Amino acid sequence: MFNDKVYFESVNGKQIFCTFSESETPARKLVIMSHGFRGSNIGPARQFVDFQRILNKNGYSVLRIDQPNCGNSEGDYLDSSFREWVNTLVYFADKYLKAGFEVNLLGQSMGASAVIVASSSSQLKGKIPCLLLWVPDPETDFTGDTQKIYEEGGQKYRGLFWQEAKDSDIYQCLTDYVGKIHLVYGEKDKYVKRKLVNKTLKIVEAKGQSTLILPGQDHSPWEFDLVQEVYRRELIKLQE
Repeated sequence: MFNDKVYFESVNGKQIFCTFSESETPARKLVIMSHGFRGSNIGPARQFVDFQRILNKNGYSVLRIDQPNCGNSEGDYLDSSFREWVNTLVYFADKYLKAGFEVNLLGQSMGASAVIVASSSSQLKGKIPCLLLWVPDPETDFTGDTQKIYEEGGQKYRGLFWQEAKDSDIYQCLTDYVGKIHLVYGEKDKYVKRKLVNKTLKIVEAKGQSTLILPGQDHSPWEFDLVQEVYRRELIKLQE
């Protein structure tokens, strides 16, 4: 059954585009999905939507958002801020925690990096039972001008986004996180350097948590049959 509720919500002075889908069975469990750089709430190859519908059938509600200045949300992409992404995730997670939900976070690429940082915030620390991390980029070697305008994939943005990510100490936030993790990378990721992939894998595996390398896959999107296995494993992780 299609039961998505589409609306805007004011968060920190901006109108944020939201899609909320309720679980098909009564439950107070939620997954908040955070898209990547230059992405939107549907995820790569609409994979957030596909996974949402699987989650709905298994007792989880899902909130998908367009981060500020992205997708249908208010603002110009030029003004994108990693810190604002994190604060937006904290706002929604805190809102639903106060409403009595179990809140889990899923992120893709820089959205996964934002999820890691949000989970370590003072409002959320120790309250998020599970992180589902798709190809996080936990370390940037940005050394440019924070106000310089760059262009990638038809979008212009300032270097400030990457400086804020660098200043967030994503690896330390991941190390400090206490809870369940499912981490996924493509074997041939062109954006996240292999040494950083290995470092992230090592941190997660040292916690006794789950990792998965998808053979032959790039950063995103992933082949249809392979991503079905990701959904299957992540549903199991949520239900552990």
